[in-house]
Amino acid sequence: MQVGKISSKFLVSAIVILVVITGILGYLNYQEDKLPEGQIRVKAGNKVIGAITLDEIKKLPAVNKKLVIDSTTGLSKHKFTCTPLLEVFNHIDPQIIKQYKRVLTRGVDNYVSGVDMAEVLEKNNVLLVYADNGEPLKSKTGPQDTMRIVILNDPFGQRFTNYLVEIELE
Repeated sequence: MQVGKISSKFLVSAIVILVVITGILGYLNYQEDKLPEGQIRVKAGNKVIGAITLDEIKKLPAVNKKLVIDSTTGLSKHKFTCTPLLEVFNHIDPQIIKQYKRVLTRGVDNYVSGVDMAEVLEKNNVLLVYADNGEPLKSKTGPQDTMRIVILNDPFGQRFTNYLVEIELE
């Protein structure tokens, strides 16, 4: 009987230690992969194709778009300052639009959404927004400004990606 109690205590201790170690390793792994806002990494599979900063994006052709977004919180009016995602791809590598068919956008909060490259090619449809009503978009994680993807042909905004930090090409 006494041997069973020692084994149970040992088993519980071992489980607690494993849970703590798993938690620590998970936290360290999450921190390593966390990308800073204010820049976007573009990759295909595990290969990084390029990166672009908010300052570089602001030098690309800008578009101003008035938009009313109908979301679960109701209607919200915006005057976005943005650049077409197509311009970003052409800046990084003009071959992107020919080599890939799908674009996955990831926010710092790990929200992922996707658009077809055909949507990106539509004039002023998939936009990289960096200001609203003349004010920089506020980041989720710190004092720096951030960016978001807005798709004009998606009136409910379900594929919009806030706090954009990564684009994966397929």
